[in-house]
Amino acid sequence: METIRTFTADSEPDLWAQVATDMASQPDLFDYRVDLCQPPYRVRLELDIDLGGGFEGGYELTTLRAVVPGQPALRFALHEQDWVHEIGKLLGLEDVELGYAELDQAFIITTNDANTLRRLLADSAVHQTLLHHPSARFTLAPDSAAPDAPLLLTFSLERAVVEPEQLRELYKLLLRMLQQLAPQTSA
Repeated sequence: METIRTFTADSEPDLWAQVATDMASQPDLFDYRVDLCQPPYRVRLELDIDLGGGFEGGYELTTLRAVVPGQPALRFALHEQDWVHEIGKLLGLEDVELGYAELDQAFIITTNDANTLRRLLADSAVHQTLLHHPSARFTLAPDSAAPDAPLLLTFSLERAVVEPEQLRELYKLLLRMLQQLAPQTSA
């Protein structure tokens, strides 16, 4: 059983100082998994890199995922606007427009609540992060079809992002969304 390292800090800069040091100490990042904790939030970072070999092409995948406490009603998916999805739109796939021209053009957006998603994505820093990765998939959906399945906020990209500063930008995106979806209550 693989042990997943956990880094915990009260501030985002302190957390990323730990992550950058850990990443620099790794001989490779082919199978890198860490939990990043800024209580009460926890984000799992996974890098999967397979160089392939012979006739195999290999693959790269970067994923950040977090369980969203409280089971908010909102669900959404943003994914690449490509020809396959254009055909899907012709066949009836609902593509919501949020009124953010660059996001609306870059992504196919589906949601059960466009107004809530519009407010959630209102920050220009969120726009810039998403637009840096137009081939990404960003979702808020249950982990499975089970009625008590946890709700996951997931950012995935079929490319290895191995630079700590770029990963930090993606982490900030998830943390910002978590803070809005499940605000921390003061004790």
